Amino acid sequence: MINLRSRKGFLRAILIIISLLLPTIPAGAQAGRFVDISPPETGEFPLMTVYFDVSERDGKLVTDLFKDQVTLRENGVEQKILDFNSLTPGIQLVTAINISAPFAIQDITGKSRFDYISEALIEWGKQTPTSSPDDLSLITNDGLELTHMENRQDLVTTLEDYSPLLRDTESNFNVLTRAIEIASDPVDQQGMKRVVLLFSPPMTPEGSASIDSLISRAKESQVMVYTILVSSPAFFTSSGAQILGDLSTETNGDISTFSGDEPLPDFVSLFTPLRSTYLIKYQSQIITPGSQTLDLIISSDLGDSDGQRQFLLDVQPPNPIFISPPREITRKIIQSGADDISDSKYVPEGITLDIIVDFPDSHPRDLEEIIFRVDGEVVSRLTSPPYNQVEWDLRDYQTSSVHYLTIEAVDLLGLSRQSIQTPVEVIIDIPPPSISTIFIENTAAFIGLALVLTLGILLFIFISRGTIKPVLNFGGNRFFQKEGNGQNLPSLLRKTDQKNKISPKPDDRDQLNGNKHNAFRLVPISDILQQQVPEPIQGWDEELILGNDPDPRIINVPHPSVARKHCRINIQPDGGHKITDEGSSAGTWINYKQIPPSKPQLLKDGDIIHIGEAGFRYQVMNRASDLPTTEEITT
Repeated sequence: MINLRSRKGFLRAILIIISLLLPTIPAGAQAGRFVDISPPETGEFPLMTVYFDVSERDGKLVTDLFKDQVTLRENGVEQKILDFNSLTPGIQLVTAINISAPFAIQDITGKSRFDYISEALIEWGKQTPTSSPDDLSLITNDGLELTHMENRQDLVTTLEDYSPLLRDTESNFNVLTRAIEIASDPVDQQGMKRVVLLFSPPMTPEGSASIDSLISRAKESQVMVYTILVSSPAFFTSSGAQILGDLSTETNGDISTFSGDEPLPDFVSLFTPLRSTYLIKYQSQIITPGSQTLDLIISSDLGDSDGQRQFLLDVQPPNPIFISPPREITRKIIQSGADDISDSKYVPEGITLDIIVDFPDSHPRDLEEIIFRVDGEVVSRLTSPPYNQVEWDLRDYQTSSVHYLTIEAVDLLGLSRQSIQTPVEVIIDIPPPSISTIFIENTAAFIGLALVLTLGILLFIFISRGTIKPVLNFGGNRFFQKEGNGQNLPSLLRKTDQKNKISPKPDDRDQLNGNKHNAFRLVPISDILQQQVPEPIQGWDEELILGNDPDPRIINVPHPSVARKHCRINIQPDGGHKITDEGSSAGTWINYKQIPPSKPQLLKDGDIIHIGEAGFRYQVMNRASDLPTTEEITT
């Protein structure tokens, strides 16, 4: 009875402990599923592609999910799933064998550990997977390397012919580094997982020095490392074995041991779950750069399971740019035969301006609208492609003046940016009027002149006949007063110009005007570059050198992509300019086309020049208002 009572008390205590623990189990754990989300593919942003896997607590993958079981949230906001697929791709597998003396240990039948490993791999290679073909690679530390084999028979044949010197080869963990590099290569199939199967003895102190960087590289490329530890049981718990175990755990792989007494893992069972994954596509709403969060909630009868993935994404507004806009537009009158030029037409009535829209975040996407403004007023809007040209209607411009053009691009995310102002002078060229037009416009003046001439002729006739006898009083005429020696007063006969002032003497600015075709300027075309180079770069010397160098002989362009001595601009005998790249690494570009080094290229007014990534518009200063003053030149 005493034993029975003690046994009942023990069972009662166990039940109490279990009842206390059960309420603390979270709902997610009760569901018993884990959600693993891969970093989203952003190559088609804002269309995002996400791969994810769902597994039970025992590691078995869940392969029977439906779209209505999945909820996706981006930065906490639920998004509509555009595409949902269950995929069975192959795997990109790199088998890495770190040959060394432990592989040479034999059992009582005379078979070495390497023999067992080779036979297991050959047997696996002869089996045909139910999924798409695998991408297979084989690499060893004694120089064997075959990469990206599509035919499994190639792997089988290579292993059958491979006879390494097991006892004479030293362990070298560079084979693991190379295996991760190969596994990180681009995959051929959507959702294909990257796997390294490593056969190796415990890691040596020399190899463990780089383990952190190997883990980081594998995680960045989503490479899973499965390790088969080849050694005696006494070394299975060594520090070198623990390092390899951490590597496999950190990369979502696994580790097992092999001494020759226990069986090797079943490679079919090991790799089959890796050939299943889910694909989701959705339209991202991200409009700010930086860290982003993606959540997936999987619903089932057992409860909800969720997974989260954080990733970085750079999102910037589009940057519209005019391509070689004109500095001047001259409108001329077409004579229609009428005397009144107000009834005539001016040509051109409009021009086409070429534009290009750049995406600084390297994510080209569709545009919603292009807005063209002149002097701040909206002139036209483009709401459908193509977005590479805008039309400027000039019919309302009948007086000469300078106008400022801007272009604004709005993408499908609502992000927009306006270009810097581009000045364009509209010149109205009016020809001299005809004689009939002059007479009509000055009829009253001609009638008055005719009356004066008529009266003058009559007066002459009357005087010549003696009808009128004028009396001349020279003493009262100030222009004929005598002064001392009888000469006219020179002060009263002094000649002046129309404004009663003497014209100034030509100065240095006039000399500069004589060489105005040699002057030019480079105007920054982006907001960021304008902050670094607030004033246009002006040039009127025979040679101008540009680079990222404080040397006073070099025009400094403080941009990281600009070389110390990047390019030079030289004046040509005809007054034009040529630009020459000095062998810079980032290159020199004209209208988005790179020019070859050391080969001068002729510049045209309005060309867009990129010195590395620093963009400028080349403008010829062919008007006096464009030229710098003498004080500016001295400064």
